[in-house]
Amino acid sequence: MASIPFAPSPDQGAVAHDNSISSMLPALESLVEDAPDRVFDPTFYELILTELKRLHARLRVHHAAGEILTTEAGAGQTAPEHQREQNRLRAEHADMLGALDRLIRAAESMADLTAEDKEVFFARLREMIATTRRHETEEDRLFYLSVWRETGGES
Repeated sequence: MASIPFAPSPDQGAVAHDNSISSMLPALESLVEDAPDRVFDPTFYELILTELKRLHARLRVHHAAGEILTTEAGAGQTAPEHQREQNRLRAEHADMLGALDRLIRAAESMADLTAEDKEVFFARLREMIATTRRHETEEDRLFYLSVWRETGGES
């Protein structure tokens, strides 16, 4: 599902706010890159925790919006040949939120863990970022395919 800015459009004098999930990932990626130099810095994990909680909140909103669209608009917005893929992506939301929950719990106690546990944490964080990017790309693809179809690109 493509993201739609909540702010007025830039031509109305306001800067549009990018509320997409993928717009939050560069901050997490930057923190992952800093990890080798800051692995024993407790404030570093507070920064990670803050970003993970922000992402979690954004994913909850995204998931709820998808559920509302499904309930109100029905399955008619997705072409029948893409319905299976849409359902798979919708079901993935719960898995993604669960993975983020686990990362948040780990980040809360990360400063006290061993170096090996920290390596596992960062491997899981990189995996979550990659999964989120893939998921967003697949949702965007379905969105643009349906727009293309609705505007006469395919009959």
